Amino acid sequence: MKKINKLTAIGLAAIAGFSTVSCDLDLLPMNEVVLENYWKEEADVNSVVNSCYVGMQEGGFINKIITWGELRAENVTQGPDVPGDILQLLKCNLLSTNGCCNWDAFYNVINRCNIVLHYAPTVADVDPNYTTTDLNMTKAEVKAIRALSYFYLIRTFKDVPFTLDPSIDDFQNYVIPATKHEVILDSLIYDLEECKDFAPLKNPDRRKNSGRVTRNMIYTLLADMYLWKASDYNLPVAAQQEAYRKCIEYCDMVINYKINQYKIDEYGDLDKAMDKKVYTEYGYPLLAEKREGSTVPNAYNAIFGTGNSFESIFELTFGSAESDIKNTDLTYMYGGSDKDGKQITYVIGNENLIPTAITSTSYNDETLFPVTYDYRSLTSLHFNEGKAPEINKYIVPSYVGTETDFGKVGSAWSAATATRSNISWAQTQMGVNWIVYRLSDVMLMRAEAEINLAATLTPVVEEPEEGTTPAKTRANGSSLSTAEELYQDAFNLISAVYLRSNPEASTGGRPAFANYKTYESMMKLLDNERRREFLFEGKRYYDLVRRSRREGNTDYYVASLTSKFGEASKAVLIKMAMLDFIYMPYAERQIDVNPLLNQNPAYAKEDEIVKN
Repeated sequence: MKKINKLTAIGLAAIAGFSTVSCDLDLLPMNEVVLENYWKEEADVNSVVNSCYVGMQEGGFINKIITWGELRAENVTQGPDVPGDILQLLKCNLLSTNGCCNWDAFYNVINRCNIVLHYAPTVADVDPNYTTTDLNMTKAEVKAIRALSYFYLIRTFKDVPFTLDPSIDDFQNYVIPATKHEVILDSLIYDLEECKDFAPLKNPDRRKNSGRVTRNMIYTLLADMYLWKASDYNLPVAAQQEAYRKCIEYCDMVINYKINQYKIDEYGDLDKAMDKKVYTEYGYPLLAEKREGSTVPNAYNAIFGTGNSFESIFELTFGSAESDIKNTDLTYMYGGSDKDGKQITYVIGNENLIPTAITSTSYNDETLFPVTYDYRSLTSLHFNEGKAPEINKYIVPSYVGTETDFGKVGSAWSAATATRSNISWAQTQMGVNWIVYRLSDVMLMRAEAEINLAATLTPVVEEPEEGTTPAKTRANGSSLSTAEELYQDAFNLISAVYLRSNPEASTGGRPAFANYKTYESMMKLLDNERRREFLFEGKRYYDLVRRSRREGNTDYYVASLTSKFGEASKAVLIKMAMLDFIYMPYAERQIDVNPLLNQNPAYAKEDEIVKN
């Protein structure tokens, strides 16, 4: 292994990925500096911290978030330009030779973070302008990025190589075995608990406030991690309860902060943008889809079009300027143009996501979009008669339609009402952001934690007394002590998210608490709402894996895939019954260079057959 003693002057912009064997730098012929002369001032630290964000924008990082988070779930199917590796993953026909198993982009980011944490303290010793406060803020920022990267890895591969040391020179051994995912998760939680309050409460401008790590981002990441930790059927009940309560606690921190932002109208434009009905009934500040005098989905345009919205907690921010990094990972996956203007679409929506026509005005849990007035059925998908739907979310950056396009929301519609011919594609080609966490995600995390915490207390909700209705005002999680209170609050959280997207819903077009008396019915309500709200946002697969971990089997996962494979692919569904099969295999090249890695047992036999 070649000793690394030089860095590019722009601050490690050319760091190579962690490959469990070597991690060389691409040494550029110009603007080189000797490593020992680099870490001298605050600007050096900031440059490498910036490179951590660049690592998440480049190198296939977002491609893998989508690939790992969506393709083995039931929401998407093959598009007209699907590459071979992605096609095989969509079919759940996965071998270790498949390029989708490549994790280099994530270890690249992890190593950049490790390098910052290794050298930043030496800068604090020599640069008086780089204070202890600055150093602690830097540590919190990069530890959060590192934790997020590892969190993706353990949710995707389960056990993975784990190190907090940077790859710098010859004397480090990166041939290391995989660490148990439980150990990694606990280590990451401990690390963030120690540094969480050193992160900035907010950043100077609105764009950076969600485009860089803040305390709310760390609180949200911790909530997500505690929810994952609790969702382990092997964990003692008391430990599950503690983790669910920690998830609720951190969700409350974020929600309370957002409520205060709204109350003081921090940006001077929140009052007119907010959904007053949702806030009045439930106490949650969500942007309104339907605003007076407007026929377009306003919340969608703010969240997925303009970006860095009030609801955003953390997103990878791109731009439309020629010099900006381009988000081609996203546009190629869901539908965009390459540099020559050729249309490229790797995946499209599953045809069973939405029927050819929605005519009902009554809510039910048997159909993903059961009523005529859910804005998400328009903004997430574009239906083509007789074909699987195209994906609109992200790809349509801003709806500029008129009453002709959205006037049918609230009555029967054929799903062909919002056409791409009315859309400007300029931003989508280059600058659409990728959202990692937003407020509705926090709300539904809390609801999931409450439902499952309640289930550890008692399996059934008491039937409401005749003539009574559940309270609709928001309650802090710490004040909820009984199973019924937890279910009721979870129901309110789900209903608030649903109502924002269904502003025209009549009483019958909304879920009724009296219909959700059991754990199973509450989880069905939550599952449908998470799926509607986060279509194509890289979350569905992880939702299914989390449920499989909690239940100790893949029954629900397999049942969800029948809408994608049907009876024609029984072999796939049989394989999916093995719990280890929900995780990805290690890439063959990683095992070749690291003999300490043992292949996921669900794939070891298939790999052996292929080799022989």
